[in-house]
Amino acid sequence: MKFPSQRKLLYYDDSISNDTLGLISSGGTGSGAICLPKDLSIVNRRGYASTTRKGVPLVYRVKVDLYSQALDATGPSAAVGSDFQTTLKIDGCQNNWVMRNAAVKMHAARENQFKLGGIKKSQRGAYSHEIRYGYDAHNQTWLTPIDGDGNAFTGGTWDLTTLSTHDDDDVKITLCGAATTEESSLSVTQVNLPFAYLSSRANMNADTNLENSVTPTKYSIINSMLTPGEVLFSTRDQLVEEARDAQDDVPYDVFAVDDVNNDITEPMELCRIVSGLGSSLHSSAIIDVPFGIMSMKASHFDAADTNTTHGIMVALEVLDIYEMEG
Repeated sequence: MKFPSQRKLLYYDDSISNDTLGLISSGGTGSGAICLPKDLSIVNRRGYASTTRKGVPLVYRVKVDLYSQALDATGPSAAVGSDFQTTLKIDGCQNNWVMRNAAVKMHAARENQFKLGGIKKSQRGAYSHEIRYGYDAHNQTWLTPIDGDGNAFTGGTWDLTTLSTHDDDDVKITLCGAATTEESSLSVTQVNLPFAYLSSRANMNADTNLENSVTPTKYSIINSMLTPGEVLFSTRDQLVEEARDAQDDVPYDVFAVDDVNNDITEPMELCRIVSGLGSSLHSSAIIDVPFGIMSMKASHFDAADTNTTHGIMVALEVLDIYEMEG
């Protein structure tokens, strides 16, 4: 994929409220979610994607600039306290081996489905060779970048990838949020990518060294190392018990297909930027965005709650695009 020549994007919200972090809405559209592949496709007039053509997730390294002012460069309409601050919070999906493997396996499954259905690549849409994911909803809406005059770009059509199964024929794939237990009796509109992946794998028990597991052999090498000489039997038992029980529980939540609230479905905070009178009305950070998809929330605050509802601008500059390692 060609690195974008136009790699700067601008978003705004003219009515950020005080105290509570709220999803921003750029150009009057969207619910805080940004899809960098979509927006880069608009301004570069070529297709960008969240994955390679083999399904490997792409991570977008982005410089984020937060400006505590409205689109017309104005600030609050009334005096604010000296502790006035603007906070921008950005979330995204997790960046780990589960997400990487899940995307590759989902891609392979989709390609195999087309193959079994006798669908040739020439019969598919020009931009259907990579999966288009939603952030956390099957009816995902996205923020729209603005041009130099402050008008939202028109753009084209960015339709999420649809899956067809034995029971459902309009299923979208999301990276975060709600998951649904995969049963034939359920009719679903969306499937959570990492949840679907882990549901397709054999699961590790919470305790991998259960009491009813296979008994060690009499002449075990490990047992011989535990008892190199004439050691009292009670001491040997303590050593064996310690060896079996210590640090044996998996250090992450044990995935369960009947529990849709697994850790893997939760978003991660990619960054939190704060600007204000006490520091600067401009702050920045560099973040890595898995799949190039993220969600932004913002708020204004001062202790006196003095008319702090006004605008912000967020500028994004893509610095790099690389494959997720996991």
